[in-house]
Amino acid sequence: MTVVVERTGRADLPLLRVTTDELVLAFAPTRGGRLLSLVAGGRELLWQNPELVGADLVPLVPVADWPASDGGMDTWANLGGSKTWPAPQGWSGPDEWAGPPDPVLDSGPWTAEWEADDAEATVTLTSGDDPRTGLRVVREFRLLDGTSSFTERVTFTNTSGTSRRWAIWEVCQVDTGGPDGRAARDAVVVVPHVNEAVELDLGTYEGELHSTRRGRDVALPLGTGVAKRGYPDASGSVELHGPDGLEIGLATAPDGAGTWPDGGSKVEVWLQRPTAAPIESLEGLHPSAHLVELEVLGPLTTLAPGATATLDVEWSTARL
Repeated sequence: MTVVVERTGRADLPLLRVTTDELVLAFAPTRGGRLLSLVAGGRELLWQNPELVGADLVPLVPVADWPASDGGMDTWANLGGSKTWPAPQGWSGPDEWAGPPDPVLDSGPWTAEWEADDAEATVTLTSGDDPRTGLRVVREFRLLDGTSSFTERVTFTNTSGTSRRWAIWEVCQVDTGGPDGRAARDAVVVVPHVNEAVELDLGTYEGELHSTRRGRDVALPLGTGVAKRGYPDASGSVELHGPDGLEIGLATAPDGAGTWPDGGSKVEVWLQRPTAAPIESLEGLHPSAHLVELEVLGPLTTLAPGATATLDVEWSTARL
C-alpha cells in the first residue's frame, strides 16, 4: 500500500487525512493545527468531543455555533485531539499563556502543506503569528509506511520585537473508555523513570488519585478523579497501557540541563472523569468526559526576536 494524503471533511471543518498501512491520521488545520484523530489497528486512540463532532469527524452542529472560546474555560470549544501549546500556563501576566481558550494557537486557522510518495509523508502545520505570546508555531509530522510509530518536530519562532521565554508543550487527549468509562478501569497511565520518581500534585479538583510504582515507574489509575500531576525526573515519555498492552505513547529526549515549567516537570498528566458541577477554580471548566492528557514538555527557552526553539516527539502505537 502507498501512503495517501487527501483533503477531506467539509467547508467549516476541513481535514487533512494521511493513510499508511498501519495508521490513519486526520489533522484539523483550521482548529489550531490539531492532530484530531489517530487510528491504529482499526481503533481510534484520541478523544474527540462528542458534543461537537461525530465518530466520522463531521460537526454535529455548524462550527459557527460552537462555543465562542472568548472567555473562561466554560466558553472553550475543546474539540479534542493533540495540540501544541506554550508553557507555562497561567493568567497572572504576559509571561504565562492565558489559555485555553485561545483564538490563535488553540483554535485559530493554521496552514497545512505536505509532501508524499509511496513510502512516506511529511505534513507541516503552521500557526498564525500570535500577538499575546509573540510566537509562530510549526508542527511537522513525518510518517513512514510499514510502521506504527511516527515523529513530530515542533518549532517555536519569536515573531515579536522583544525577547520571550516559553517551553514547548505537547498535549494529547486520549479517550479512556467512552461515555461510561468502563474501559478506564482496565487501563493505566505509566510515566517511565530511570531514577526514583518525584510526583508533584499540580492540582486535585475532584475525587481521589493514588498512584503506585512499577519498579521506578509511576502508574496512574484512570477514572478516579480530576487531577493534574507533574514529573520532574521523568525520562521524557508517557504511555497509556490498556488491557492488551501499550496503546499509545509520546516520548522526548530531554537534555539534563535547562529549566522546565511547573516545578521542573518534563512530563505531565491530566486525568479527568465527568463531574456533577463545574470546577470554579478552573474558570468554570465542567468535565463531561472520561479522558486523559498525555503531556511532554521541552525546557523553558529565552527567544530573542527571530530566534527559534525545537522539540522532537516520538509517537508510538505499538502493543506490548
